[in-house]
Amino acid sequence: MREILVTGAAAVTALGRDLETTAARLAAGESAVAEVPASEAGERKGPAYAARIGSFTTEPEMPRAKARRLDRASQYAVVAVTRCVAEAGWTMAGNEEETGILLGTGSAGAGPLVDFERQMAVESPETASPFLFPYTVSNAPASVAAIELKIKGPNVTITQKDPAGLNALFYARFLLEDGRARAIVAGAVDEWNLTYHLSYERLGVLATATRAGYAMTEGCSVVFLETAESARARGALPWARLAGAASSGSPVSPQARRARPGDVAATLRAALGDAGVEPAAVGLVHASANGVPWVDAAEAAALADVFGTSPLPRVERVKLLAGENPCSGALQLALAARALRDDPSLGAVVVNSLGAGGNQIAAVFTAP
Repeated sequence: MREILVTGAAAVTALGRDLETTAARLAAGESAVAEVPASEAGERKGPAYAARIGSFTTEPEMPRAKARRLDRASQYAVVAVTRCVAEAGWTMAGNEEETGILLGTGSAGAGPLVDFERQMAVESPETASPFLFPYTVSNAPASVAAIELKIKGPNVTITQKDPAGLNALFYARFLLEDGRARAIVAGAVDEWNLTYHLSYERLGVLATATRAGYAMTEGCSVVFLETAESARARGALPWARLAGAASSGSPVSPQARRARPGDVAATLRAALGDAGVEPAAVGLVHASANGVPWVDAAEAAALADVFGTSPLPRVERVKLLAGENPCSGALQLALAARALRDDPSLGAVVVNSLGAGGNQIAAVFTAP
């Protein structure tokens, strides 16, 4: 099995346009969750909450005139992927065919699709914008980023809910180990739109003034994965090593938003076993906790089962401040690699992700 290293990372989030700003604001306990303005929240009796980016520019990564036709998710992806490749010091010229991109998403394309269908149904087919149509699909952000950066290797979009970013990492690992690419940008991208928000509000999982739950977010976070042979040959400074990962499923209802502590614990143990890391060697856990009480309680019980109760490794709950969507799981991957870059004495960092319908993924990073 090839050794896989993280040699760069980047993030566009509701807390900042780059990973360092986002990490600093999270460390300060700042929250991106805010009330959606009434003019954008549709007809409802109470307020809506989300972690949104607001005004955004693609400059200097992409000229504003070129970006204005892109959907928001594609804009986020172009900026994050461009910054990630630059952070890794990767030269694309001559390596186009050996570079890939894998992005997870739960919402990319939803906003353009709603607008396009509204034009088709409410106005007329003749008024539907042909410039809008290419962005009504979930793989548009990865495709646009690949076109802009001339990435010609594997190009995959994984459409799923919460764990999609970790699924992208999971899949990217196999492609690198299989020799399908030397380097892959992996992560997730999402956009916020009212229709998407209302759908999840009806499922009863979003936070309201009277109900606990999570706040939806948007953005793009990615890590640059590279084979150790490639990184060492070009003298790259690795941030972390992708040591192990595990994925499993639990037969739970996607509507009920439940998790089984025993199944979550088994997935965590499988990831640690794959990495060859003992629980006592883990210095940091990025938990999946997002504010849904039953799921968060199940995960807390699983962590206590795996790591013991005295003392637990440090546990970060990023989604409570940054919001929930696949891009949040990808942000945790970037933060995990950054933590080991800055403090190798952490030993190992675990990122855990639980999804509606019982999908569970855990990834383990160690110092390179």
